[in-house]
Amino acid sequence: MNSFLAELKGRQGELYHLQTRTLPVKFRSGKLESIKSKELEGVALRVIDDGRVGFATTTNVKNTRGLVGAALATATFGEKVSLAFPAQEDLPSIDTYDPAIVELSETDLVELGQDLLTRLEGVSSEVDINLSINKVVETVKLTNTSGVDVQEERTRILLSVDIEKAREDDIFLLFEQSQASYLSELQVDRIANSLIQQLHWGERIVPTASKSLPVVFSPAGAICLLLPLIVGFNGKSVFMGTSPLKGRIGETAFSTDLSITDDGAIPHAVRSSSFDDEGIPTTHTPLVNNGVIKRFVYDLRAAALAGVEPTGNGSRSGFRSLPKVGMTNVTISTGTHSQDEIIAELDEGLLVDSVLGLGQGNIISGQFSNNVAVAFKIEHGKIVGRVKNTMIAGNAYALLKESLIALGNERRCVHGMLNTPTIAVDGVNVVGQVK
Repeated sequence: MNSFLAELKGRQGELYHLQTRTLPVKFRSGKLESIKSKELEGVALRVIDDGRVGFATTTNVKNTRGLVGAALATATFGEKVSLAFPAQEDLPSIDTYDPAIVELSETDLVELGQDLLTRLEGVSSEVDINLSINKVVETVKLTNTSGVDVQEERTRILLSVDIEKAREDDIFLLFEQSQASYLSELQVDRIANSLIQQLHWGERIVPTASKSLPVVFSPAGAICLLLPLIVGFNGKSVFMGTSPLKGRIGETAFSTDLSITDDGAIPHAVRSSSFDDEGIPTTHTPLVNNGVIKRFVYDLRAAALAGVEPTGNGSRSGFRSLPKVGMTNVTISTGTHSQDEIIAELDEGLLVDSVLGLGQGNIISGQFSNNVAVAFKIEHGKIVGRVKNTMIAGNAYALLKESLIALGNERRCVHGMLNTPTIAVDGVNVVGQVK
């Protein structure tokens, strides 16, 4: 691999090599549908020539002749940048590889899926269940002309289930997922218990009036509030002035009960690694501490633009994309009460587990406006049924500053990157269907 860099003849270069082996097992309508082992390997070369970025990729890793020339050719029309590839640094020691996942066979994955299906099918004969399990083993290597030469093996297992329960004039759709980098931390029981609970809650459909109400966002539903923040704390957005948080470091912008960190070095977390996709050591980056804005996250390019140090947040979508700013493990502070205890304190409200059209509204300003996908009515501290044709709207920044009711006492990893508890806020605009 170093021969690529020697061909650059004094120019800056970075070689990224990704090998991914996956074993997806899929069940459709409760029956095994497919088992298909896949392997993908490729390299990406990023160069800086006369201050401009060039980029080229190939899957033919045994014959990469011409890759340097292709990358240099694209640099002629590439973006003008003023960044330098990093030198080698000491890396944190992070557990990213679980032999138990590597050793999982097709039979093991099929049995895991069948066991979960049996539990769920026993709840109701009316449900149609699709399930997928995907074992992922990948090797990442990165070398650059400044002396970085790093390599890491990583494992993941992903389990997702969607359920459809159809009756006359009603279709109830549920979805649950768990991801883990260690097999022992895959939350199979939680998925089963959550789906069974929601099927029970959803037996009855209840009306909801249009008014301002408290809303309890489950960990899965909390993405509705947290997505604007993920965009807002992106260092590139801050530099470009599109983030409403620009120039506000040191300001109390959220409830003092709220703290948020981005941490790529959490043991066994799904997005943890010893280095990011640009060879920068991963680290713990405080974003909010007791309501006060502390820092933003940066890749190499955004850091160069802003004149700050990168935070180990260079992220690629496979090997075919250039790095960009990406969160690792976004961790939200916890409170002292369980989700059930938070619900028990409300006279009226909603429990929202998922919404349709995530990101609708003015996400940059924090504004959201979504129809709920899965949500339940709270009356006198209890779940009384499921709501349909209901919309929620509000501003995430305002709600998390002025209207935070409580944070749950238990985090859950959702959407691959959020480690969040239940979040309850007051004053959400609800537009419901009375009849």
